[in-house]
Amino acid sequence: MADLSPTRLKTIPESVAAPPIVSVVVPTRNEAENVGPLVERLRAALGAIPAEIVFVDDSDDETPRVITEIHDQNPALVRLVHRPAGARPGGLGGAVAAGLATARAEWVVVMDGDLQHPPETVPELLAAGQVDQAEAVVASRYRTRGRVDGLSGAFRRSVSRATGTLARLVFPVRLRAVTDPMSGFFAVRRDRVRTAELRPQGYKILLEVLVRSRIRQVAEVPYTFQPRHAGESKASFREGLRYLRQLAVLRLAAMRRPDSALGRLAGFAAAGALGTAVNSAALWAFGEAAGLPYLLAAFLAVQVAIVGNFAIVDRLVMHPGERTTSRRFGRFLLLNNTLTPIHLGLLYALVQLGGLHYLSANLVAIVVVFALRYAVTSAWVYGIPTGGGADARRLFGAVRRAVQTRITLAVVLTAVACPALLSITWNGLWSRGPGVSLLIPLAAAAALIAGRVRPAPDEPDVHDRQTDGLLATGFLAAAATLLLVMPAPDRTGWLVPAACAYLAGAAVLLVGTRTAARLRWALLLPVVAIGGLLPASTVDAVNGGLRAAVAVLGRPAGPVDSGGALVTTYEKASLTLPSADLPGTALLGGAACLLICALVISGARPVALGRAVLASVVLAAVTVGALLAVLLTGRLLGPAAFRVAALPVTVDLLLTAIVVIFVARWSRRAPQPAPMAVRPYLPRARFALVALVAVAVLLGLQSLPAALALAGPAPSPAEVAPSLTEAVR
Repeated sequence: MADLSPTRLKTIPESVAAPPIVSVVVPTRNEAENVGPLVERLRAALGAIPAEIVFVDDSDDETPRVITEIHDQNPALVRLVHRPAGARPGGLGGAVAAGLATARAEWVVVMDGDLQHPPETVPELLAAGQVDQAEAVVASRYRTRGRVDGLSGAFRRSVSRATGTLARLVFPVRLRAVTDPMSGFFAVRRDRVRTAELRPQGYKILLEVLVRSRIRQVAEVPYTFQPRHAGESKASFREGLRYLRQLAVLRLAAMRRPDSALGRLAGFAAAGALGTAVNSAALWAFGEAAGLPYLLAAFLAVQVAIVGNFAIVDRLVMHPGERTTSRRFGRFLLLNNTLTPIHLGLLYALVQLGGLHYLSANLVAIVVVFALRYAVTSAWVYGIPTGGGADARRLFGAVRRAVQTRITLAVVLTAVACPALLSITWNGLWSRGPGVSLLIPLAAAAALIAGRVRPAPDEPDVHDRQTDGLLATGFLAAAATLLLVMPAPDRTGWLVPAACAYLAGAAVLLVGTRTAARLRWALLLPVVAIGGLLPASTVDAVNGGLRAAVAVLGRPAGPVDSGGALVTTYEKASLTLPSADLPGTALLGGAACLLICALVISGARPVALGRAVLASVVLAAVTVGALLAVLLTGRLLGPAAFRVAALPVTVDLLLTAIVVIFVARWSRRAPQPAPMAVRPYLPRARFALVALVAVAVLLGLQSLPAALALAGPAPSPAEVAPSLTEAVR
């Protein structure tokens, strides 16, 4: 691009006046005899139109002096930008670019200073631009009523025709409405010219402006190309060679960073194809040559391909927008590494379940994630909207409405990713396991989230999606590692930690790091349900205390503590509630949830401890009462009703309700005045939702066999219904 810095240009400043409507840029080189007549004819043609005439002069004769004298007589009309010898890059095109950069009006007219471009046509150019709502208006010698009287000889006319035809062949779409692409006489809206992208070489500046500025709405006005008033033509064989070179450069530039979505998609696909080759070569090098495990080799190969892809996409495919290169690279790297778990998960499934060779499986995985990668790269990295159907917009609009909706989605996706955990939870409804039933911590978490959804009034409305992505990638990778890498016999022991890791990653992506941090303890409450987390001695002691309390309160004719079990009678038949079926783990889990929630809501203060102790005492009392009710049901209604009442789900639901009531009560806040406007404190989550669904499905398919194996024998309707019928009787 021409050097337009003030230190390289000698400029006569504009007069302090109202901004002109049109700026006429006139590049001159040794045109001293033409300047005066040109100014007079322009003044007459423009009449009352507010205008300025900007001469960009590369002369070595008296031309600058003549222009300066005219400026002294008409300071509001004429300005001079003189480029001294050694500071004239780009030739005539560079002079026009300098004039475009210094022009002040909305419309800029470019014309030669030799009077071959009639000044009387300037008002017609402006009128055509207004009437046709055009971005540029070209004065054409080859449109109807246009003439080429100023081209002396058949050879020059043939060359002019040939060069114009060649330009239209090279740019059939961009120049489809232009009959004279070689014209040096045109008008253009200043705000449509991308001056920073201009690379003028030679005298065919119109092509440069139309192609690099991607101007689409072009109108034309016919005119007669006049003979020169004085001086010599600047056309030469050297300029012709420069023109051919400029055509080639512009053709490559037009292919770079296309405006159309189809063009960007094609470029992104080409970059992806090259990235696939790089990825496959790197995978072979890491896997075959270096002997690394194929998953690790694939991860390293992805990193190599990401860097190469960014270099191609950023330089040739996508418009940079307002973000810096480093920020674009950070988002691109984050995006592609966020997609890496999907890539690796699909690769693992294709190799282990599909039986494909890992090189072939890697190609399939790359193709699958291509569409997702392109859509998010366009919208998030470069800020280019990709559109979407009305149904998709309604879906994502519903997702954005509330944190509760997003957290619910995160929980549902966690269940999809860890179906074995659902099997364990289902089994826990009918028989006591070593851990706390998930009902209690999940309900406590929901109550805690409901009271802490909205941010505090002083919380800043800031979301750093790069941080969100990095944290979520770590959590999701941890979940995948726990579910896929752990040995098969121990895999079910890692279900709850894996589910919590996935839930944390999903929450970070869907509601943002700041909101997820505010809800972190609620998201971690399911850890309470890890089997074996509570010492067996502690559980036995609690169950012993429950037996003693029930035995004492049931005197004299109530249940008795016999051999570590609670026993009651029905018509001389003994009904036994063994110690293994007592809700000691549920009571301890509920107390732990109450303590955590009290600390989160009230902080590490004595009031939190007091609340937790009081609520735990109430919870214990309710547990004892529930056991008495179970035993009394058997004593009064018989064995069938006793079997139904003794199911773990009965007591667990009651304890869950007590925990939720306490947490909801503690979470109440003093009423606050309604804000003047609703703060948009939720980040956008289109890509996050799609990515999380994909990861959840992949992980769920992998762990589905374990879920089916864990699905225990729950009481069938045929077994439960007779018991309920007998109990009613």
